[in-house]
Amino acid sequence: MAANLSTVNPPRQGEPVTRRPLALLLAALVASLVVVLGACNSTPAAPPLTDPKEILTKAVTSLPSVKTFEFTSTFTGTAKIPQLGDIDLSTVKLTGALDAGNKKAKASLDAPTILGTKIDALLIDKTAYYKVAGPLALALKASSDKYTKVDVPASSDNPTGDVTDMTKAVTQLQQWLDKLPQPPVKQADEKCGDQDCYHVTIKLSASDLKTLDPTATSLDGDLSVDVWTHKSDYRPAKFALTVTTPDMGTFGITIDLTYDVSVSVDAPPADQVVSP
Repeated sequence: MAANLSTVNPPRQGEPVTRRPLALLLAALVASLVVVLGACNSTPAAPPLTDPKEILTKAVTSLPSVKTFEFTSTFTGTAKIPQLGDIDLSTVKLTGALDAGNKKAKASLDAPTILGTKIDALLIDKTAYYKVAGPLALALKASSDKYTKVDVPASSDNPTGDVTDMTKAVTQLQQWLDKLPQPPVKQADEKCGDQDCYHVTIKLSASDLKTLDPTATSLDGDLSVDVWTHKSDYRPAKFALTVTTPDMGTFGITIDLTYDVSVSVDAPPADQVVSP
C-alpha cells in the first residue's frame, strides 16, 4: 500500500517514503470518525405538523418550560372611540418582559394619541410599582413622576399564571377549538426571524362570537386571530389580533415574543416611591 500511495503522491525531497501514506490514512480515519459522530449526535427532526388544532395545542404545552421572555407590541389602524373621536393607534407601543423563576416582570405602554397616556409598571414577587401620565393617573391614584407601590393579592402573586394542571388546560383549549363555528386554518409556513414557524388563523364573526358565548356582550364586527409558533419547540413566536367593526373601524395589535433573554427588573429607589 505504501508503494502505491507514494507512486500517486510522490514524497517531497528528503521526506521519508512512509510518512505521507500514513498521514493520508490518518486523515481519512479522522474524517470518517467525524461523519460517524455527527450522525450519532444529530437529533432527528420532528415530523411536520399539518393539523392547526394540534399546532395550537403544542403551543400551550410548550409554555411551562419558559423561564424568561420579552415582548414588543405594535398597533395598527384608527379606532373611533365615543367622546374621544378618531384615535390613530399606529403610534402606540407596548413592551415588557418576564422572569418567571424570580417572579419579576415589567411593562411599558406609550400611547401619545390616547390623551398622552403613558404607563410604566414593575412586578417583583408580591409587590407592584406603577406610574401613570395622562387622565388615567387620577383614576388610578397614581403619580406621573414617582412609582406607586401596592401589594399584589395572594391569588395573583405568580406572574406566570401558575400552570399546575396542563392536562386540564389542554382539554379546555381542545373543547373550545371544537366549538368554533369556523375551524382554525393552517396557513403556509413562514419565517419568524431566523426560525421556521407554523402559522394558524382563527376567524370569527359577530354571530360566531354570540354562538360561542350567548351571555357575553357580542362584538358588532369580525375578529381575526393569527398565531405563529416555532417549528423547533412549538413556542408562540407572534400573535396578531385584528378587529373590524362598522362603528369603531378596523384596528389591531401584533405581539412579538423572544425567549431565554436576560431580564433585569429592580425596585425603584425609595425616594422615587409613594403609597396610594
